[in-house]
Amino acid sequence: MSLGTLVREGLPFSNVVGTGVATSTITPGRSIETFRMKISGTDTGGGQNPVVKGFTPEHIRLFRLKANGKVIIEASGAEIQTLQKYRGQPVSEKFLDIDFTDESMNSRFDREVTNFDTSYGIANLTTEVHIEGANAPVIKPILIESAQKKNSDGTYSNWAALFLKILRYPYSQANGGRLPFQVPFGAQSGAIIKRLHVFHGGNLEFLTLKQDGLVLFEQSAEENEYRQVKAGRVPQENVFTVDFVVDGSIAEVLNTKDARSLEWLIDFGAADNGTVIVEYVDTLGNL
Repeated sequence: MSLGTLVREGLPFSNVVGTGVATSTITPGRSIETFRMKISGTDTGGGQNPVVKGFTPEHIRLFRLKANGKVIIEASGAEIQTLQKYRGQPVSEKFLDIDFTDESMNSRFDREVTNFDTSYGIANLTTEVHIEGANAPVIKPILIESAQKKNSDGTYSNWAALFLKILRYPYSQANGGRLPFQVPFGAQSGAIIKRLHVFHGGNLEFLTLKQDGLVLFEQSAEENEYRQVKAGRVPQENVFTVDFVVDGSIAEVLNTKDARSLEWLIDFGAADNGTVIVEYVDTLGNL
């Protein structure tokens, strides 16, 4: 049987409680396009009182996916949906999608090169859902998968080891001014960056990126968002996105492995704190 797209239920979650960490495992063997969680809870209120949702992505304070014990996806439910909305994808209170396929890209290769082939060196996959303040939560895991990244002769393709990682880094700026920020670079720990998102408190004004002293990116928030809107993206409030693939071509990613220095310089108009989330195209052994 040839495998196109397969949609199946995942293994059930355990310890699904109002405040706690629910866990599950994923059986490796195919390429994951999307790990989907269908979520529900018991709403409260109504009548004279406003309805309080029992369980939505907002209650997921952190989602982690680990491969062979290494974190490869780490973000809150709200952050994951913000990334999806930036790409122009719909979101729902009843579902949370962790997409390895990017439908905002141009060609099938651009969209699917970041699929996660779990047959390539993956012994175990585990998920953690950190829930806070939900009421009678229920999680149903759904896997959308495709074939392994293999050539017609059965050998793995050149892209089999690569997949999407989403990692987060907190920052704090005590007052207005310039914040130098670093993510891994260089031959030992550098990676391919697809997009970098700065989730801020509303005071980010300008961002500059320099590699080996050469300016690669230099934009105000307004200038950056206009370019993205022209390309069909949907900039999100209080998120500054540096999108290297804004034109939909995976060839435009930033490879930091050959960088001797990499400077992210973020200018704030006032004190601020938040999280930097980076979309990497990377191998399991790196980062």
